[in-house]
Amino acid sequence: KTSCVGLASLALSLVTVFSDFSEGYSLAKTSMSIAGSDKRVLCSIMTITYGMINIWKEPIQAILPQMKDVYNMSLKYGLIDNALVTGMLHAYRAFFTGSLLKPFSKEVALFMRNNSERHKRRLMHLCVAPISNGISCLCGSSGSQYVDEFITEEHLAEALRNKEFAACEAMFAIKMMCSFIFRRPDGIKPTARQYLELFERHGSASAQFVNIY
Repeated sequence: KTSCVGLASLALSLVTVFSDFSEGYSLAKTSMSIAGSDKRVLCSIMTITYGMINIWKEPIQAILPQMKDVYNMSLKYGLIDNALVTGMLHAYRAFFTGSLLKPFSKEVALFMRNNSERHKRRLMHLCVAPISNGISCLCGSSGSQYVDEFITEEHLAEALRNKEFAACEAMFAIKMMCSFIFRRPDGIKPTARQYLELFERHGSASAQFVNIY
């Protein structure tokens, strides 16, 4: 069972470090097929496969329902960190690929409420807060278009200090994508420059950061 997760991690490295998308995609499928019936192991593999590998090979609209299933299954089996990572990946990818705002806003609100009341993972909350604010902007219930204002230099530094590289990657992606959606091109270059500086300084994290690079 452990080797299945290791195989999925190898598949992720092939995609992110070596840009071998086809081989990584194939290995991820293999890890899923030999994982067996252990739902806890499957949750870990599916987060890697659907959240970080298949997005390079399949239409994202086809992957979003799978990620939602992984989120719910991870909660069911008590895998809180896995659930929050999957929920965060689902939230920002759904927002940036044209999901219907009304049902999506309810999902994001539930994610935020569960995290605030039960799980209390601060960095995950910070990653999803701009999406929640962005939905409010697009629905006309918020006057501010600075939807990424929740993510500051201190938050990025905290994520790196705690080796929360997935959260840091998401923060950068959200900041840049919000700049495009809300037509603030002046915010893109500084964010991209900051990202490249971090990429150079934290070579050990490059497997995460190559997704944006």
